[in-house]
Amino acid sequence: MVIQPTAIALGAVVGVLVGLTGMGGASLMTPLLVLVMRVQPVLAVGTDLIYASITKAFGTVVHFKQHTPDLHISLLMAWGSVPGTLLGVIMLALLEKRLNTAVLNGLVLHLLGAMLILVATTMLVRIFLAGRLPLPALDTESRVRVILPVAGFFVGFLVGLTSVGSGTLLIVALSVCTRLPAARLVGTDLVHAVILTAVAGLAHLALGNVNLGLTASLLIGSVPGVLLGSRLCAYLPDRSVRFAIAGTLLVSGLRLI
Repeated sequence: MVIQPTAIALGAVVGVLVGLTGMGGASLMTPLLVLVMRVQPVLAVGTDLIYASITKAFGTVVHFKQHTPDLHISLLMAWGSVPGTLLGVIMLALLEKRLNTAVLNGLVLHLLGAMLILVATTMLVRIFLAGRLPLPALDTESRVRVILPVAGFFVGFLVGLTSVGSGTLLIVALSVCTRLPAARLVGTDLVHAVILTAVAGLAHLALGNVNLGLTASLLIGSVPGVLLGSRLCAYLPDRSVRFAIAGTLLVSGLRLI
């Protein structure tokens, strides 16, 4: 296994951001693998999912110590997201059989770009509307039991195809459906993201869409990064961090379209 210093540096930066905000992991790492490391898009998706699941697992340890995750809500989302992401991976496997490698990578590249723009737009809307037009929380148990699994299914499907959205898109659903404070939103979303990315990553690993050597280099940087970011999460305001991530995602998405 060859250690790649560039991958270690990328893992460290993205790991800190994941620990701070609970989002931006796959959204940042997958385009970085494609644009900086020149990894083929399909391989970047699978590699990122394995990397993200392990990185976020370390982040959840810190959040559990801070008692921020709500396991009931995380599992509600997983009821929908796990079958959704498996369907997404199956769809990608079927496309691999029908399309040649160049066409498939081009398709995944465009899907990835579209997802990044969607995620960036979602983040920017949340930033600008925060405190100005608060959305009413639909936090009755009956509504939550329906809305969160349905939202999880659609986001899981997109994650299986592109690896993007496991944190950012579902945290919007959490914001609408619950009255969890910011730190608990991050912790709850992070626990769910570990489940989702682990299932999707293992499915991609079974298809041979994972570069384990590259994953190891990313983890060398990301594990200490996410531990640091998770510890800082409860103390630092993250509005400016989220704004910077959203801007980066928007630029990356436009480059990939």
